[in-house]
Amino acid sequence: MIPTEADIRLFEAIDRHGPLPTHYLHELTRHARGNLANLKFRLTHFYNGDAHGPYLARPQQQFASFHARYQHLVYDFAPRAKLALAERGTLVRQPQGRAAPFVHQLMQACVGASFEIKASDHGICYISRSEILAKAAADLALPLSANRSLIPDDLFGLEYPGAGYRFFAVEIDRNTESIERSISGQTSFGRKIAAYLHILRTRAYRTHWGIPNLTVLTVTTNRTHAANIIEYIRAQDAGPFAERFLFQAEPSFGANWRVPSDVLSGVLTEEWRTIADARRIDAP
Repeated sequence: MIPTEADIRLFEAIDRHGPLPTHYLHELTRHARGNLANLKFRLTHFYNGDAHGPYLARPQQQFASFHARYQHLVYDFAPRAKLALAERGTLVRQPQGRAAPFVHQLMQACVGASFEIKASDHGICYISRSEILAKAAADLALPLSANRSLIPDDLFGLEYPGAGYRFFAVEIDRNTESIERSISGQTSFGRKIAAYLHILRTRAYRTHWGIPNLTVLTVTTNRTHAANIIEYIRAQDAGPFAERFLFQAEPSFGANWRVPSDVLSGVLTEEWRTIADARRIDAP
């Protein structure tokens, strides 16, 4: 079983974003491969493997969804795919401390891949996290103090033809923790907002990630929770930086989560809410 160049692109898509459904993988590799049926056959081939083992895995957590029988399969790396990319020198996925729960990883991967797919559809150049970090020779973790760092769920950029660049940190919030800490030591989204306000004020993103600007995109699972976070930011002494926080809701990943039936085109083509108004990011 020898991966072709099209297969390597498949592995690299998973490497960039994380565990992805079949139809997302098809969209990300559509210029190098045939139709969806052919891709499904190839994915099954890599999942079953040969005498040396499989290249891909089907995370078992996906079958915990109530909709598991009726949704696209999700694929992630098996060690052999990582080795194949490492041997080519193109492996970029880095561990960032404690692994996030599967549904969080899946939501993050679908959101990130949707940005890449839809940017291409609109003639916008997508700049991946790995490209940004490689150019800056930096880690994703941005130091805040001797023992604290800010680690966004994702980091990417968009180059608008003839109109410059915008860069975005992405946060995935499935409404599983409080906005403000009610118990000492409890993790909270409020602490992350404070960290982002710090790096926006000090422009630490310039020195660490080497990017000229930063907007924080938060995708949560319902509009009510997004509105609550917006009100929390409004109550902070954030000044003009409060408008650097943008929000959308994607209900597919709520309590009764499911794999999205299509690419999340709205992340690029629909409005994001801020404390003052709504705006789109498909233009600078």
